[in-house]
Amino acid sequence: MELRGKQVVVVGLAQTGIAVARFCHRRGARVVVTDGKPAAQLAERMAQLDGVPVTWQLGGHDLATFTSSDLVVMSPGVPTLPEMTAARAAGVEVIAEIELAYRCFHPGARLLAITGTNGKSTTTALAGALCAQSGRPSFCGGNLGNMPLIDAVDHAANVDGGLIVAEVAAFMLENCTSFAADAGVLTNVTADHLDRFGTMECYAEMKGRIWDWQRTDQVAIANAADPWVVQEAAGAPSQVLWFDSRPGADVAAGACLSADRTEIVLRAVPGAAAEERYPVDDLVIVGNHNLENAMGAYLAARSCGVSVDAIRAGARSYRPLPHRMEWIGEQDDIRFYDDSKGTNVASVAASVRGFPRPLVLIAGGVDKGGSYAAMLAALDGVCKGMVLIGAAAPLIRAAAAAHGATYPVLDAADMHEAVARAAALCVRGDAVVLSPACASYDMFQNYGHRGRVFREAAAAVGARRLDLAG
Repeated sequence: MELRGKQVVVVGLAQTGIAVARFCHRRGARVVVTDGKPAAQLAERMAQLDGVPVTWQLGGHDLATFTSSDLVVMSPGVPTLPEMTAARAAGVEVIAEIELAYRCFHPGARLLAITGTNGKSTTTALAGALCAQSGRPSFCGGNLGNMPLIDAVDHAANVDGGLIVAEVAAFMLENCTSFAADAGVLTNVTADHLDRFGTMECYAEMKGRIWDWQRTDQVAIANAADPWVVQEAAGAPSQVLWFDSRPGADVAAGACLSADRTEIVLRAVPGAAAEERYPVDDLVIVGNHNLENAMGAYLAARSCGVSVDAIRAGARSYRPLPHRMEWIGEQDDIRFYDDSKGTNVASVAASVRGFPRPLVLIAGGVDKGGSYAAMLAALDGVCKGMVLIGAAAPLIRAAAAAHGATYPVLDAADMHEAVARAAALCVRGDAVVLSPACASYDMFQNYGHRGRVFREAAAAVGARRLDLAG
């Protein structure tokens, strides 16, 4: 995409906006950076653009700048602004950062894009690990938080045969017009961001845009067990590959589990054998939801030409992202898992359903509204006890009683007490799992802080820290 001599408005001065401003300047554009926050609150971010000739419009947005520019590039999470609407009415193109990146990719590079309410970060990071073992230049970033997708344009992976893996959010897809991945994965769609999109129908449609601009020679990778995903896949112009982790599931094109659930079975993947089998034991990540994440990653990588050997090597080398069902230690064969990122009921339900060990769950924090029924149903048959913390404890306890839970439900004043009480309920072969189903800010700064305190508490009860780097 030619930018030289054009005036480009970059909306939002966070990590992505900074990267886009640098990118556009390098390509000869005249860059205007605008943000609703005043300069006094943005000094550190502004300093990252020292030496880049930028026109600043901070503390608000200038309508005339939007309507007179050649291009407006939106950072993720910036809501629809009146100035955006006016710019479009004036014939100015308004696009997302991932759309700009996509237009600048080499036509021979393969793009693997992953979205969904839950699991997209793990699926993206795992797909990145598979691609990294391929011997081909690879990039992994996007909404994952390490590198914006625009950084892939000047990366070694942006060449013929390169592999570009991107996590994309609904906020990003909202302002795309041609973004088309060679392999587009939609993990699931559950209630989230309805303050932005209003209805589940609108939210699901935004997620489904991962497939809207695909060609017939590309693949849509869809969760067969999610009704919203199935609905969106019905309109995909590309070849649909389904993944299904349900017992007894059998797919003609896509991925399922073997009858004994020890292998991931891939069938009819373009460029691959008619059927391929991958041992589940290659993966250190646990839980049924992570089997689904692995299916999505395997299908995406295999459809883009990553070899069987590279996929197996990548799976064995992959380690969980922090606070996402991360195995952090053990004591006397009792394992401790940090899933502090499980901040909503749907995420926790997905994490504990099909868990490979009996578990004691630590949950609670700030209630986010809605029912705990899905989480409690997923715990049936695997949960040995629950320890509750935070403001939501009475709500979860009442929900467990109404559900008919027969395991003990205990209270704890803080995380250290919660871990100690949970460990006391365990025997060899069990697990203590922090997966709160709630926000963290009644007791912690954020989910990361909550996870770190959980680790400290696990160490205090004698859990041996695991070196998972090798």
